[in-house]
Amino acid sequence: MITWMQRHKKYLVITIWISTIAFVGAGFVGWGAYDMNKDRAASVAKVGHRIISVQEFQTAYANHFNYYNNLLGGKLTQEQAEQMGLNKIVMNTLINQNLLLNYADEIGLLATKEDIKDRIKNTPSFQTDGVFNKELYYSILKANRINPNDYENGLEKEILNAKLENFFKLTPSQKEIDLFASAFFMEDHLAISVVTLDANEVTASEEAIKTYWDKNKSKYLTKKSYTLELLNIPASQTKFDDKTLEEFYVQEKHNYTQPDGKLMSFEEAKPKVMIDLRLKNDKKSALESFLAFKKGEVNASETKVIFDDDTTFPLEKIQVAAKDEVLKPLIVKDNYVIIKMKEIKFPEPMSYELAKKDASRDLLEELKNATLEKKAQAKLENFTASSDLGFVSRDSVKSIAGLSEAKSAEFLSHVFDNMNKKGYKVIDGKAIVYEVLEQKLLNKDKAKQYVSLISENILQVKQAELNQNLIKKLAAAYKVEQYYKGK
Repeated sequence: MITWMQRHKKYLVITIWISTIAFVGAGFVGWGAYDMNKDRAASVAKVGHRIISVQEFQTAYANHFNYYNNLLGGKLTQEQAEQMGLNKIVMNTLINQNLLLNYADEIGLLATKEDIKDRIKNTPSFQTDGVFNKELYYSILKANRINPNDYENGLEKEILNAKLENFFKLTPSQKEIDLFASAFFMEDHLAISVVTLDANEVTASEEAIKTYWDKNKSKYLTKKSYTLELLNIPASQTKFDDKTLEEFYVQEKHNYTQPDGKLMSFEEAKPKVMIDLRLKNDKKSALESFLAFKKGEVNASETKVIFDDDTTFPLEKIQVAAKDEVLKPLIVKDNYVIIKMKEIKFPEPMSYELAKKDASRDLLEELKNATLEKKAQAKLENFTASSDLGFVSRDSVKSIAGLSEAKSAEFLSHVFDNMNKKGYKVIDGKAIVYEVLEQKLLNKDKAKQYVSLISENILQVKQAELNQNLIKKLAAAYKVEQYYKGK
C-alpha cells in the first residue's frame, strides 16, 4: 500500500459503523439524566422496534472514549469528553445504527445463529493453535466482564449491518476508478525556492512578551492536580512451585501474548504469571485493608501530588473520583495501593513568571511565521527557482528542502490540495515557495498497481454518501424515543 494513502487513510476510508463490541471494562458514570417511566430504566432509547440498552450505551461510550483517548496520547479527561459532547456523539451513532437495523429487519435480512457461531469460531482471540477453544472464549469474556448473551447480541447486529452494507454495495465504474486514480496519482513538475530567517532576525522584548501573555492568559493554565493519600499494601512473600504457576497460566493464558498477538509459552510468561498469581492471592488482604482505611482505622503510608499527565497511576479511576472518596485497591507497579482523594485542584491561569517561557516561545513562533509569510509573498511575486524537484506525487517519499519525510509529505499535501499554480507553505521554521511547471493527471501504471485499493476507497465514499441519505429517510420513517437526556 502506498505511503500517502497510509498517511491519509482516516480521510479516505469513510464509515459510519463503529463497533459496540470490544473487550473494555468501564463503569457507567451516570452521564446525564434518564426518563424512568415504565421499563425505560433499562434502556436509553427506542428506535422503531429496537431498544438501545444502558449496557449498549455504556460499552459504546467506553469504546468511543478509548478511541479519542488513544488519539490524544492517553490524555483525554472525563471533563474534556463532556465538553466535546461525547455522550451525544455516542447516542447519535447508536440511533443511526439502529435506524439501519430497523430497515434491515423490514427488508428481511437476518443474522442467523450459524452466522454468529461462525464469527465466534473464526475469531483468532478465541482460538488455540488455529482451532476454536470454547473454554478460552468464555474465559476471555469473563475476564472482561462481558456476558456471552450481550456479546452474541452485539455480534448479531454487526453481522446484520455487514449484510445490509453488502446489499447496497455499489461497484465502482471504470470512469470513477480513472477519476480517483487521477486525483490520487497525479504528478506535478515542481520548482521550489526556500526562504529562511537569520538567527536574530526576529526578537521579542520583555514588554511584548508580557503584552502577549496578558492577551492570551487563558492559554497558559496550571495542570489539574490531585492530592492523594496512599496506603501501600506490602507484597506477600508466598512462593509458588512450577506446577501451581503452570495451572494458573493455563487458566489465564489469553492474558499472556506477544506484541504480534501470539500466545506466550509458559516459560516466556512465567515472570508475569508469578506476579499475577501473587496479586490474586493478595486481593483479599488488600480489600480488608481498604475497609480499615476507609473507616479511619489505619493511616496512609504517604501523601502524593500527581498531575493529569502522570503515567504511574490509573488516571481513568482517579479523574472520576470525588473529593474524600476512597478507591478500591488498585495495582500500581505490581502492588496493591489504596487511594484516598484528598484534594482536587483544577487548572487556573499561571502567573506571568510561570508562563513567561511558554509565552515567549509562542510569541516568537508567531512573529517568525508572520515574517516568513511576508518574505515568501515577496519571493512569490518575483519567483526564481533554486531547485527543480522534477515530477512528484502525493505519495513521493523524499526529503524536500531539508525537511523530514513527514514534513515533506505535509508540504506535498499542501501543494496537491491547492488549485493555484504558484504558492508557498510555511513549515518547520522555513517557507517553501513553489511553482507547478507541468502536470500529469493519470499515472496508468500506478492505477493498475493499486486498482483494488482505489476501488475500495470509491466504494467507501459512495457507501458513506448512500448511508447519509438513507439515514435521513429512515429517521422520518421510524419513531425515535430518547430516554437519555444527556447534559
